[in-house]
Amino acid sequence: MQDNDSHSDFPRSIPRKTALHILKENICPVPETETTVTECSGCIASRDIFSEISLPDHDRSAMDGFAVASAETEHATVDSPVTLESCGEIRPSETSRCSISGRCAARVLTGGIVPEGTDAVIPFERVEVAEGKIVITFPVKRGDFIRDAGSDITKGALITAGNTVISPCDAALLAYTGIRSVPVRRPLSIGVLAVGNELCDPSQENLCGLIPADNLILLKGLCRNSCIEDITIAPCANSPESIAKAINDNSGCDLIITTGGTGPGNRDFVFNSILDAGGTPLFKGLAMHPAKSIFACKTTESIVLGLPGPPNAVNLAFHTIIKPVINILRGVEDLCPLHTARLKSSVKGSSGREKMRPCLISEEKGHILADPLTDDQLSPRKIMSLSNGIIVLPPDTNELQAGKNVQVIRYC
Repeated sequence: MQDNDSHSDFPRSIPRKTALHILKENICPVPETETTVTECSGCIASRDIFSEISLPDHDRSAMDGFAVASAETEHATVDSPVTLESCGEIRPSETSRCSISGRCAARVLTGGIVPEGTDAVIPFERVEVAEGKIVITFPVKRGDFIRDAGSDITKGALITAGNTVISPCDAALLAYTGIRSVPVRRPLSIGVLAVGNELCDPSQENLCGLIPADNLILLKGLCRNSCIEDITIAPCANSPESIAKAINDNSGCDLIITTGGTGPGNRDFVFNSILDAGGTPLFKGLAMHPAKSIFACKTTESIVLGLPGPPNAVNLAFHTIIKPVINILRGVEDLCPLHTARLKSSVKGSSGREKMRPCLISEEKGHILADPLTDDQLSPRKIMSLSNGIIVLPPDTNELQAGKNVQVIRYC
């Protein structure tokens, strides 16, 4: 089977950055929906969210103590203490502000509204109380132990920027300001297909000597690490009919990921089956090693990304291509952030292609270090299990010695 002639002008063997640009130009973020503030942590805010109120709404006590007018204590000393009348008690649950005047102090619990006529709070343990009076032996500063109105957040202040992840702290602040419904990106749905006649469902008993499709487990876990819950996985026979049916069965997914069947050969059915089913090619092949055979297509409702079969290449492709596509769909701006690290041992790039090297990232004495895990006794699968990042080497990078700086992608 040859590439569909009606789609012969798509880009081939392009740099990864070019591919990400093409994907960003052809993918729209999923629509906005609403979720409850109790469920919004980890979601993507679909627009800027501002506080509609100032908090605290009043000056409130930061301690259990007595609210006083600081001016009344200006000359207080051990030898010449100031005595004030204790006038009532203010609890945090009270919603209106009372007032006191004269030489009075109000007992106030933490969070209680500081009464009008006072401007400081003295903790209980720093005064003497006797016969309805409190004795103060030191000057109190204006504002002591008071949380000023608006000191936590002011009306109109930005809580969460659009197209960013709502952190647990952001979610708590949204709830604190009284927001109950939060605008977020709709949750993504992803379908994963492991293409190959030799593969079987890894969750079922294998009676035929087939190979469990472990890429399904790998990709499902990686997608879950990216806060995706709606993930469908299935093995798929490497035939045009089976592939077309599987793509159609997953047509409601935002993203379809295939593994296997992307290399050269007469039985490379995946790409052409998608074109025959009406898909539009975005690119085929990247100037990248490994996973150079990655392709991308667009259907009416989905983006389809085809990955090679080896699990180590699938893992690298997820962090360098799939995760950026997930970020595009969720509206996240930073598609594939890079960090600078120092090599722990030497590493070499690939001729004419960007080289992706799995690595173990650590920190020592304030420096980020990258170990390229070049021990010959480590298998590709063992390296995949040990790694927590990727060294990104530009095309034609000569051998870099230990201590040189490199760019790395850290796994989420």
